[in-house]
Amino acid sequence: MFDEQARRSAPEPAQQSGAAALAEAAVRWMQLLPRHVQPLKTAERFPHVANGLAAAWQAPASCRAYFEQLLLDHRGNRKGFPKPVAAELAALKDYYESVLHPTHQTVWDEILGHARG
Repeated sequence: MFDEQARRSAPEPAQQSGAAALAEAAVRWMQLLPRHVQPLKTAERFPHVANGLAAAWQAPASCRAYFEQLLLDHRGNRKGFPKPVAAELAALKDYYESVLHPTHQTVWDEILGHARG
C-alpha cells in the first residue's frame, strides 16, 4: 500500500488531551490518500481541520461544504491559512472534486478533466 517513508511522514496522533489532537482515524485516512495530496502540514498545524476532513470524506455533500467553509471567507474577517496549508487544502479539494467525486458543470470542466486524464 504505502511505503515506509510515507508512513513515517504522516503525523502521529497526539497522546494528550486539551488542545486539538490529530485523531487516529485522521492518520489512517491520510495514509490512504495518494502521497501528493496528503495534507501533512495541515495536520501538523491544524489537526482539527484534518480531523474534520477525515470525518466528512465519505460524504461528498458534507465534504464539499467543509472545503467551502475552510477555503472561502463568508464572514469577511478571517486571516486565512498560511500559504503551504492553503496550497495543500486546494490540492486536496481539487483531487476530491476532480478524481474522486467529479461533477462536470460546463464544457470547460470536461476539457480540464481530459487534460488531467
